[in-house]
Amino acid sequence: MLKNRCHNMRWLFGLIGTLVLTTSTGSELVTLKATHEPSQSLVIYSSTDTDRMGYLLQAFQHQHPDVRIDYHLMDTQDIYHRASSEMDSQAPTADLLLSSAMDLQIKLVNDGYGASHQSPQTDNLPVWANWRNQAFGFTYEPAVMIYNKALVPELAEVTTRFDLARSLTFDVGYLRKRIVTYDPQHSGLGYLFGTHDAIQSEDFWYLARSLGDMEVILETSSAAMIDKVASGEALIAYNVLGSYARARANENPDLGITIPRDYCLVMSRIAVIPQAAQNPKAAGAFIDFLLSQEGQKLIANAASLYSLRNDIQGEATAARLRQEARGPLIPIHLGPGLLVYLDKLKRQDFLARWRRAMARE
Repeated sequence: MLKNRCHNMRWLFGLIGTLVLTTSTGSELVTLKATHEPSQSLVIYSSTDTDRMGYLLQAFQHQHPDVRIDYHLMDTQDIYHRASSEMDSQAPTADLLLSSAMDLQIKLVNDGYGASHQSPQTDNLPVWANWRNQAFGFTYEPAVMIYNKALVPELAEVTTRFDLARSLTFDVGYLRKRIVTYDPQHSGLGYLFGTHDAIQSEDFWYLARSLGDMEVILETSSAAMIDKVASGEALIAYNVLGSYARARANENPDLGITIPRDYCLVMSRIAVIPQAAQNPKAAGAFIDFLLSQEGQKLIANAASLYSLRNDIQGEATAARLRQEARGPLIPIHLGPGLLVYLDKLKRQDFLARWRRAMARE
């Protein structure tokens, strides 16, 4: 996975020669050197793959050629733990945190780790996508199912969680060890999706037990899940990020996407400026760029991350998602409600019930 991402970024930035790649344990670092002097640094911890964010980083730097960008690709839980521990120990930390784990970002803000930022761009956000002027949503991404339609075209008929659970229950052996989903114990986004599924419908636990019965494959990223479906190792993936699914399906005609008809969770990637940021001004400028019309056009098209704004044209937009959805869209709102399942006891209870389902007890 890391090798593929590095290859993609070399191709993307090789034309202009501004990329330096290094790797360290658990993370990937991409550096875009400033082209004007004197320079300033913008350090970003992010869970968004570099081949998606590369277009946005390059366009921002074109507007701000004096800014050197150090982009650290990390898991969502690593972003939370690394940023909070660095601030607790008064060590240098990032200037900007970009994460798909909305609940962990809200916890950082709630615990006093976030700095404020306000601008015309943040003022124009929907109420649900701006919390305390410290946490900002900048995408609108559905959780979908993706399947290998070349191998199992009949999975196009699986359009709800109940349909999927029933297929797992009655087509014994058909999907055994060939369905993949997030591991909520080790993925921040997987835990967010799992807990919100549990809130929305008891069908989730029926599905969870069915997944356990079929010895589901557990992964920590949408990219890894899609890789398994594309290779045929898995036939269907549940709760994949729609942005990643759309981008891969555009490249691979063997992949089909289903937006769940019973309901579709919609998450937003969240930007937070740490309280201890060395360059909060550059971080704020990057947030404003992400929310600008230019940034949102890139998000909807080249980056294929689903734009939040309603005045954007492209393949991956909130407006197009609303047109394509055959059932209700359920946006996950920013706010203290996201903290409920981060309570230690509630987390233990949820994960214990999940483990029982996986163990087929």
